[in-house]
Amino acid sequence: MRTNRVKEKLNAGEVVTGVVLQEASLSLVEILGLLGFDFIFIDCEHSPMNTESVLHLILGAEIRGITPLVRVPQNSPEYILPYLDSGAMGIIIPDMSSSEEATMAINAVKYLPQGQRGLAGVRSADYGLRGSLKEYVKIANKETIVFGVVESIQGVANIEEVLSTEGLDGMIIGTNDLSNSIGAPGETRHPLVLEAIEKILAAGRHSGKAIGGLVRGGELPKNYKDQGFRIIMTSLISLIVTTGKQFLQSARS
Repeated sequence: MRTNRVKEKLNAGEVVTGVVLQEASLSLVEILGLLGFDFIFIDCEHSPMNTESVLHLILGAEIRGITPLVRVPQNSPEYILPYLDSGAMGIIIPDMSSSEEATMAINAVKYLPQGQRGLAGVRSADYGLRGSLKEYVKIANKETIVFGVVESIQGVANIEEVLSTEGLDGMIIGTNDLSNSIGAPGETRHPLVLEAIEKILAAGRHSGKAIGGLVRGGELPKNYKDQGFRIIMTSLISLIVTTGKQFLQSARS
């Protein structure tokens, strides 16, 4: 198993960058890796992708040195294990709102003694051909990432408790669902959403855990960094739309 550069950089206090991907395109993964992004956020909650299509993205990520993280549809071992066994280096849990949910995720991602993940000589373990499973377990527990997404009023209320969970590497703010939970759907700059974001960032600073945010079209990544975000992402769609509009405006002016 490779060294997880995202985990390494976060542990060193650095900022990591990534792209949310909802398309099963090997070429796009390679391009993002060659551009220098740290990770791909493979979104299996809001896309038709499954373990078979994600495997190809993981292969591309390994070739080009970009860390593959998978957002699963729900927080259960049945959904988490196949992606890890295929080679995903981290799991992102949607709508994490309690320490109990964080512990559930960690149990599914980590092997004993840190968790309860099932062990087999699968692809992530190099099929047992490059070392003992005993050594692989140690490496996997060290290198795998567990992120949650805070996207509800309850999650914001419990954020300090969630971030205190041992084994959780950080939280990503899901502003669309958070705005909906607050009662202002789609208003990601609503005062109550901004207040919630500041509370989450403050809890991240207090705990030392990384907080992530999605940079939307027209926003500057630097502003997120200045706010204290250490996981800075955008979506592939946003990259295409922003660049596409700029191209058309220039071509037609």
